[in-house]
Amino acid sequence: MRRHQRGDVLLEALVGVLITALLGASMAHVAGRIAAGQHEARIANLSVEQLRNTLQMEGVSLCDAGGTTIVAPWTVQGEQPVAVQCAPGPTVSLAFGSGANAAVTTPREVALRVPVRALEGNTSQAPDAAPLVVGTRQVAR
Repeated sequence: MRRHQRGDVLLEALVGVLITALLGASMAHVAGRIAAGQHEARIANLSVEQLRNTLQMEGVSLCDAGGTTIVAPWTVQGEQPVAVQCAPGPTVSLAFGSGANAAVTTPREVALRVPVRALEGNTSQAPDAAPLVVGTRQVAR
């Protein structure tokens, strides 16, 4: 065997191991990001379910209470305050075929808001992140 050919196989194996290690590290990073995304989606889903349940059970009486809380066991406090915003419902004029008119006031609109960073229990997120909102407002399409 010639002197300058010694170690070629060892060098090729070392390069192969290095490439495999880089691929493994990048796959671990991707898997971590996917897991974090699933965690955030799960927290948002649980929060929306609780907000909808609160809105369904308490309805317009939330406006008189001024605020409420939802259970958030993934945070240190165990619950998160929810801001309640109420707006008067619009008055709708109805015209009947006989020439009679009627004005009907629709129920108040109720919106429950929770900052996303409060749900995560992490204040390092951007403070301008859009809050999680569940409400009774109906939008015409």
